[in-house]
Formats: sequence, structure tokens, C-alpha cells
Amino acid sequence: MIKKKGFKAASLLMLCGLMIALSACGSTKKNNVDKASTSPSVAASETPAPSESAPVKIINVEFYGKIVEFSSTDAMMAEVKDELKDKYKINDIQVDWGNLEKVVKTGIASGTPADVYQFWPQAMKTFVDNGQALDLTPYLEADGGKWKDSFNQTLLDIGKYDGKYYNVPLASNFSLMIVNKDLFEKAGLTVSDTWSWDQFMAANQALKDKAGTPFGFASHGNPDWLFRNGIMSLAKDQNKLEDLAAGKIAGNDPIYGTTLDNIKKLYDSQLWYPGKGALTATMDENKSAFLQGKVGIIGWVASDTAAFLKSAQEKGINAVVVGWPTMGSSDVILGGADGLFIPANAPHPEAAVEVLKTYLGDKVQAINAAAGYPTGNKNAVIEDPNIKKVVGLAAAIFPHELEQLSPKLTDYVEKQILANYVLGGSSLKDVASDLDKLIKEATAAK
Repeated sequence: MIKKKGFKAASLLMLCGLMIALSACGSTKKNNVDKASTSPSVAASETPAPSESAPVKIINVEFYGKIVEFSSTDAMMAEVKDELKDKYKINDIQVDWGNLEKVVKTGIASGTPADVYQFWPQAMKTFVDNGQALDLTPYLEADGGKWKDSFNQTLLDIGKYDGKYYNVPLASNFSLMIVNKDLFEKAGLTVSDTWSWDQFMAANQALKDKAGTPFGFASHGNPDWLFRNGIMSLAKDQNKLEDLAAGKIAGNDPIYGTTLDNIKKLYDSQLWYPGKGALTATMDENKSAFLQGKVGIIGWVASDTAAFLKSAQEKGINAVVVGWPTMGSSDVILGGADGLFIPANAPHPEAAVEVLKTYLGDKVQAINAAAGYPTGNKNAVIEDPNIKKVVGLAAAIFPHELEQLSPKLTDYVEKQILANYVLGGSSLKDVASDLDKLIKEATAAK
């Protein structure tokens, strides 16, 4: 009997427990419905929230292209960094011009080069031949060639090798001349954008005779430009410009002798500042002479034109840009461009391309143009008439030269040939023999 009473008691307890549990379940369900209908935010909070996106990784980009000689550099780089700040941290490094080739070669050989290097597009052949430069053609031609079409085609083609682009231009860089317009008018001369060698000589003589300036020409520290531009102009007249650059024109060809005789006449006529020391006068001496009104014409370089014109203006000199005088009938000038390339083993090639597109794009290059530099971006608006003229003169650039065939030829053309002949130490026959020997050595080594 005791067992039955226990069983009934236990059963009663179980029944009560079950009723309580059911009652509790009903209460819980009601409460959940109430919550869902009166507080959506609370109900939603009970659903697991999606995980937050991982933070964007900022890529460090090494940009070896800070040109401190350009007054526009800091403003351009500030704009690039601001536009790309959410993606890249750009470390802009000052260009060491005196050791540039060594810096680039060492960086590439190390396996961890900069992502972008400043380098001359006309001097890229070694890097291209060794497979050390990234082919930029696919990027330039993407989107219907949108990036490609933003460049001055003449300058862009300087970085083109075997049909592919390896270097993109920042600004043109070539030889030109700047004249003192007031002295020209005093001498009864009219300033023309282009002139022949005979017109150039006549202008120098008139400046000396009528304007009281004893000499008419000062160089940018590179008297060899007279020779290099002269032989190129004469070679183009004969459709031999490519042959000249390839070393296919012998040293006794008249184009060399004619050019040397023209330069010697300029020197012997005392029309080349400062007379006997003309071949060794420094760039600073020549610049100072022009700014003091001692000469009416000065040979200069395109990339530094804006700064020089500003200096002239501050001295009260009305200076204007003109082209280089042509010894032949053809307008052609030595030169090239300042440009940039991406090493084939760059750590971040895609990032480097985006940085280049931004740096060389319309917005940033408008800053460069406003500062007076002849940018390679054809869309940049240029207000200064002198800089507009510089950009126009760039169309005559031919970037390949005889002297590029070997270091010995470079040294001979830049430092020896004028001194040997103009100063009377060597005959034309002697110079022709020396030049021919160096040309044969250079081409045999190719």
C-alpha cells in the first residue's frame, strides 16, 4: 500500500511539473511575439550580425622621382599622395642625377628596386634589352588607349622600343635658344621662332656692331650642342639621320667638316662669349653674362627655361624663346625627355602603374604646366607663351645620336673634337681620322 500511495504522489508531481512547463513555454512564446512587434531593433539584435570588412591594406610605394630642381615637384607630389592616400603610402625619393644610372642598376640587381624610377626614355635601351623594364603598352592601350592619348606623341615615342613602350614622359628636354628682345630691336633685328645658321651668324654680328654687346652667344655649358645639332641637321637634309645615329656615316663625310668649319668661324669672328675662353666658359658664367646684358643670345635647355626666364624678368630683361639655328634646311634638334619607368621586378607593379597614371595625369600635370614646365601631358593648359613655344619646338626632337654608340665617342664629341679643331690643334683630316676610328670601334662592338 505504501508503494501505491507513493506512485500516485509521484504521478501527481509529474503532472504538475508538466503543466508548469507548458505554461512557461506559452509565456515565453508570447513574450517573443511581443518583443518582435514592439521593438524591431531588439529582435534584430538576436540575429547574428555580419562580420565587418577587413581594413584596406595600405601599400608602400617607393617613387624614385622627386626632382627638386622643379619648383612644381612638392605640389605635384602632395596632390598625388592626397588622391591615393586610401590605397598607397608613397615615399618620394630625390633623384641623384649624377649617379642615376648606378642607382637604378643597383636597385634592380638587388631584387628589391623602387617601384618607379625617373630615367631618360631615350637611354632605356640597356634596360629593355636585359628585360629589366616593365612593358607599359597594355596599360597605355587599355580603355581604348585613354592613357596613351593623354601624352604628346612625339615625347611618348621616345620611350618606345621594338614597338613597345617602356618609359612615359614627364617633360620635354632639349636644346633651344633664348634671346634678349630689347637688344635685338636695338640692333635692328626681328625675333623669329626659327632661323638658319647664316641668319644666326648675321644676328650675332649685328648685336656686336650695333647693340654694343661684344659677343652674341653663350652656351648652357655644352658647346658640343653646336656640333651635335649641326651634323644632325645636315644629315636630315640627306635623309641620313638614322644612318648617322647608327654609325654608318664615315668620319670624312662633309657633314662633319661643314659643321666644324661653321663653328670655327663663329669662334674666330669673336662672336662667342667671352672670346678666347668660349669653349671652357661655365654655365654660371654664361648665365651671368646674359642677365647682365653682355650677350643677346644664349643656348639653353627646355626643362630649365621657366626658371631662367623668371631670372631674366627680375633683371628687367625681355627674354623670349627661339629655336636652335639649323645648319641644313631641316629643323631637327638633339634632346629627349625626362620620363619614368617601372622595373620588371618592381614589388608592386600594379600600384606603380596607378601612381604613374595619377602623377602624369591631367590634374597633376596642370600644376607642372602652371609652374612653366613643358609637360608631356598634352591636355595640360599652358598659359605662358614662351612655354607654349617650347612645347611646340619639341616636335623637332630626334633622340638618337652618334655619340651614344660608345663611351669613347661620347667623350670625344663632348670634350675633344671642338677643342682639337676650333683651337687649331688638329687639321680637319686629323679630326676625320680620329672620328672614323671611334665610329668603327663602336659599331664593331655591337
